[in-house]
Amino acid sequence: MVKKILAGILCAATMITLSVGCSDSAAPGASTDPSAKITGNTGEVKLEKGDKYAVMTIKDYGDITIKLYPDAAPKGTQNFIDLANSGFYNGKTFHRVVADFMAQGGKDFTGKTNVESFGIETNYNMRHFYGAFCYANALGNNSTEFYIVNNKKSQDYSSFSTARIDNNIQGYEDYAKQYDKNSQEYTYYMFQANYYRNLKQFIENMDDATKAKYKEVGGTPSLDGNYTVFGQTVDGFDVLDKISAVEVETNDAMGGKEVSKPKTEIIIEKVEIKDYE
Repeated sequence: MVKKILAGILCAATMITLSVGCSDSAAPGASTDPSAKITGNTGEVKLEKGDKYAVMTIKDYGDITIKLYPDAAPKGTQNFIDLANSGFYNGKTFHRVVADFMAQGGKDFTGKTNVESFGIETNYNMRHFYGAFCYANALGNNSTEFYIVNNKKSQDYSSFSTARIDNNIQGYEDYAKQYDKNSQEYTYYMFQANYYRNLKQFIENMDDATKAKYKEVGGTPSLDGNYTVFGQTVDGFDVLDKISAVEVETNDAMGGKEVSKPKTEIIIEKVEIKDYE
């Protein structure tokens, strides 16, 4: 059991959760005031004068256009802009694709990236709707990797109960109490408890407009509160869908336990940052 726990703590830094119950990279807390008044991606999303946006050109697939939200995630947005402008993403790949969940890319497999990590930025108006652009984090730290939510299935949270989440919080805290507070086991279990605590907070603050949009466009609300959402796709959904439908095989980058590696490389030719005029 201990070996399994430690493996979870030390797992691949790119891992993000497939479901709430199996996350090994949840956020210990939000770094941005979630009550801040930011329009975010909960309403109608369109490019307006002065907006920053990214055009991601993917070889043999086309362009995905993403509106960026520097007000909601200032550190994350600027980090992505700087990396894109430096050409960092040119030639990188989408190395992990999971249908009805997300497509993940931006990993530097050379291990030579010298990018300072930074904490998670969350806001109640930035949600994991279909097309959301987010950072894949490692135990609460963002760096270069991103993912785009590709789940189009309707999510109905009109009568969602948080009772199960409460049980998970209590369960992980009870496990943690069995270990010394300086131990890795204690850190792991409290980390998981905090994941559910963050998720509960975001579910409880899900207003009617957010619920309606999840029901209309789909997404992965189980990730809310624990990952930085800093952009929203506005064009190129057909490209995202094509990427999400590729054939995949066992992914060594995920410890060989997940069938998510595209059989044919999906290459990012370039990412251009623009100002909408």
